[in-house]
Amino acid sequence: MALVKILASNLFAGASLQKLESGKTYDVDDSLADKWVAAGKAEKSTEKKGEKLVTASPVSSTDTDTSAIQAKLDAALAQVSELTDAATAKEAEHATALEAEKNRADTAEAALAEATKGK
Repeated sequence: MALVKILASNLFAGASLQKLESGKTYDVDDSLADKWVAAGKAEKSTEKKGEKLVTASPVSSTDTDTSAIQAKLDAALAQVSELTDAATAKEAEHATALEAEKNRADTAEAALAEATKGK
């Protein structure tokens, strides 16, 4: 945690996006303090204490390992591809069966019409 003195007059932060007062000191996460100082919105403070800024979720590190998440995503995409291919094959199978049933019904109707024609 770092103490920063707010320089910007229009800075909103925290869990409820409260407006931070210019000139007031806040105790914030180090990475957030570094971003504000780099952007010129705040400066490091030498005061003993400041108002603790409660954030909705902790600021995540940029060193997060995403390889495990990427591997899960790749596996899920492969499974989606397999299921799509299986659904396409099943759809083609059903279309073939439907066409065969339609031909059988047409043949039966023609035979029935021929049989009833002679009476």
